[in-house]
Amino acid sequence: MRTHPRRRSVGGIALVVVATVLLAGCFTGQRPSFADHKFGAGTTTGDPAIDAVLTKLDTAATTPPTFTATYDITVRFGNLQKTATVTVDGRSRSITMGDVQYVQTPGLIETCRSSVCTTGLDAAAISDSQMTVDFYAADAATRLRVDAAAKIGPTASRTEQIAGQPASCVDVVQSSGTASYCALDDGILAKLTDGDVFVTMTSYSPTADPTALTPHPTTPTT
Repeated sequence: MRTHPRRRSVGGIALVVVATVLLAGCFTGQRPSFADHKFGAGTTTGDPAIDAVLTKLDTAATTPPTFTATYDITVRFGNLQKTATVTVDGRSRSITMGDVQYVQTPGLIETCRSSVCTTGLDAAAISDSQMTVDFYAADAATRLRVDAAAKIGPTASRTEQIAGQPASCVDVVQSSGTASYCALDDGILAKLTDGDVFVTMTSYSPTADPTALTPHPTTPTT
């Protein structure tokens, strides 16, 4: 299945933006932010259905709730399958996708891959997933804003139960199909469907295990 050219360029834009702010975060120790970007948090689209979901995603990006969530991710081009676990507690978070773990705390920023951990958040480590370390909130909001700017028809709002949680959703008609975004009440991404990826939350807890917020490098099997 070919990825629509526009969608691939959108993913590239989002990835470059996120990579840039992640590199900045490595030096400052602050959480990544899109505040200075034209698709940044707080930017409204004028479409009530889209803005309702954006408000939730922005809240989770700027004022992160405490939670643990797991996701199934499918990259449509090549049918690549990924699983991800996100644990967030205030300014500390751990995002694990496949054999890659990102850990960001007030005193530590590392990317671990197999048995090797390096300083900083290496965006390239999960680039094959077309996701970023912020896929569960800030990056989803950016993608939705980009899709809102390219919509070719009326949007539709709805609710859906995802991982046992109520989610607010919006469907945005694109030239390549309909992109759908769903967020929980606390703003965490629950589902994303577009021309590039399919992301769905499979479990959710409003708690965070402190042991998950430390690097856990694994020894490769032989």
